[in-house]
Amino acid sequence: MVTYREIAHFFWRFMRPQKWRFFSILVQDCLNCLDGLLWPFILRWVIDIFTAFEGNRALAWESLQSPILVSICLLIFIEINSRSMGFLMAKAIPKLQADIRMTMFDHVQRHSPHYFNERFAGSLANKITDMTTQVESILQQLWWPIISSVVTALLGVLFLWFVNPILAGILLAWIIAHLGVCLLFSKKCDLYEHRHGEARSSLLGKIVDSLTNNFAVNLFYRFGYEKQALTPFQKEEEDTNCFARRYVEKMRSITSFFYATICFLGINGFVVYLWLHARISTGEVAQVFGTMWNIATIMWAVGGSLPLFFQSVGIAKQAYSVMLDPQDMGDRTGAKELKIRTGEIIFENVSFQYGGKKLFENKQVHIRGGEKVGLVGFTGAGKSTFTNLILRFFPLQKGRILIDSQDIAEVSLESLRSQIALIPQDPLLFHRTLRENISYGKPDATEEEIIEAARLAFCDEFIRKIPGGYNAKVGERGTKLSGGEKQRVAMARAILKKAPLLILDEATSSLDSITEKWIQESLDKLMENKTTLVIAHRLSTLSRMDRILVFDQGKIVEDGTHTSLMRGGGLYARMWQSQVGGFLPERPL
Repeated sequence: MVTYREIAHFFWRFMRPQKWRFFSILVQDCLNCLDGLLWPFILRWVIDIFTAFEGNRALAWESLQSPILVSICLLIFIEINSRSMGFLMAKAIPKLQADIRMTMFDHVQRHSPHYFNERFAGSLANKITDMTTQVESILQQLWWPIISSVVTALLGVLFLWFVNPILAGILLAWIIAHLGVCLLFSKKCDLYEHRHGEARSSLLGKIVDSLTNNFAVNLFYRFGYEKQALTPFQKEEEDTNCFARRYVEKMRSITSFFYATICFLGINGFVVYLWLHARISTGEVAQVFGTMWNIATIMWAVGGSLPLFFQSVGIAKQAYSVMLDPQDMGDRTGAKELKIRTGEIIFENVSFQYGGKKLFENKQVHIRGGEKVGLVGFTGAGKSTFTNLILRFFPLQKGRILIDSQDIAEVSLESLRSQIALIPQDPLLFHRTLRENISYGKPDATEEEIIEAARLAFCDEFIRKIPGGYNAKVGERGTKLSGGEKQRVAMARAILKKAPLLILDEATSSLDSITEKWIQESLDKLMENKTTLVIAHRLSTLSRMDRILVFDQGKIVEDGTHTSLMRGGGLYARMWQSQVGGFLPERPL
C-alpha cells in the first residue's frame, strides 16, 4: 500500500520548482491568524476605554482613536494579505495540477498494449483526475484550516496566558484533546476512503466501457441489462462511501462532547468566576470570550477538515498506485537508435507465451531485406503475435529479434516504431480532424503531402464531399466514417509515414472488391523497396508475395511461394481449397 511518505515525496517533486511561491502562501496564510486574535484584543481595549470613561463619555474620543486606527490597519492588512495569497494560489495550483496530470498521463500511456488490455481506460483516466483534484484539496485543507488554525490556537494560548495562566492551561488541554481525537479517528478515514476510491474507479471504468460500446447496447437493446450489470459496482461504491461518511460523524460527535464540556462550560464558567471575584476586567472577559469563540470555531473547522484531509490523501494514494505499475516495455539504459539499411528480420530462438498459452518456442525465421512475406493461418495461429513481437509490444521469454543485425530489445522504442508502418484490420482513429489523423505518422507533413497520401489511398474524393473536408472530425474511434473509409484513412497515414518496414494486418478486409482492386495498385507502390509482412484471410491477395509463411498453433509449418505451396498439397493448399467466398474460415472445415 502507498505510504504517506511516498505521496509527500511525489507532491514535493512538483512543488519544488515553485517552492518560494508555496512558502509565501504558507506564511501569508499563517499571518491571517492575526484576524482571529487581534479583534478580541481590540474589543477588550475599547471596552476598557468605555468603562474608564463611563462618567464622562465625551472625553473618550481621544483614547478611542488608537484602537480605531489599529482596526483600520488590521482590516487593510488582512485584505491585502488575503488577495495576495489568492493571486499566488491562482498561479501555483493550476501549474501544479498541470504538471502532475501530464506526468501521470505520460507514465500511463507508455505502457504496453497488454497493460491496457487488463485495465479500463476510464478507471485510469479517473485516477489521473483524482490525483489532480485531490492535490488542491490536500494543500488547501493543510493551509486552512489545519496549519493556520493550529498556529492561531497556540498563539491564543499565549494571549490568554497574559490574562490568566489557568485559562491558558485549560485552553491548551482542550486543544490537545480535540486534536488527539481528530487524529485518532481521521487516520482510519484514509483506509476507508482508499476502499471508496477503488470502488469508484471500478464503477467509472464500467460506465466508460458501456458508453464506449453504446452501439452494441443500442443494437441489442440492452439498456436495462447494462444498468443491472452496473448495480453491484454502484452498490459497493455507495456502501464504502456511506461507511466512510458515518465514521466521520462518529468523530464529530465525540469532539462535540469535548467542545461542550471543556470549552463552553469549563473555560467560560471559569471566566465568569474570575470576573465575579474581580480578578479580571470586563474588557478581559470580552477578550477571553471572543478569543475562545474564534479558536473554538476554527478548531471545529479543523475537526471537520482532518477527516476530509485524510480522505483526500486516501484518494490520492489510491490514484498514485498507477505510478507504481512498472512500464513493461521501456527502453533499456543506453538504448541505441535503430538504423535500417535493407530491412532484414531474423527471429533467433524466440520463445513467447501470452498468459498461460505458449505460442512460440525456439522459433527461427529469416526474412530478407525488401522481401514481401504473407502470413496465413487460422485464427489464433500466431500471425498477429508474430508482428506484435517485431513492434515490441510484448517482451520475449527467450531469444531475440534482429533487424539488420540489431537486437530490437537494445534499441529505443521510438526509433523502432518510427520505422514501421502498420495498417491494422481495425483502424484506430482519434476523435480529431481527418487531417490530424492522416498526418499522425508524420506531424510535420505539408498540406500537399497529406493530400497526395489521401489520393493514393483513394480517400481524397470522399473527404472532399464531407462538410468541412480535411477539417472534419471523425467521431470517437472514427464512428462518423464507414469501415472502408476508416481503413483508407489508415492507409493514407501509412503511405505518408514512408517507413522502410510495412505491416498489413487484413488491410483490405473492410473494402469492397472494386475498391480493393483500385487500391491494390497503391499498395503495390507502397510496398516497393520495403520489407513487407501481409496478414490476410483472403488468400488471393497473397498470391504475388515473394514468400508465404503458414502458421499453425504457433509453429511455421510451411514456407514457400504460392505456387510451390499449392504444388506441395499441404495445409496451405487445403486452406486455399476451403476458402468460402474468397476468405479463409476461422477454423478448419
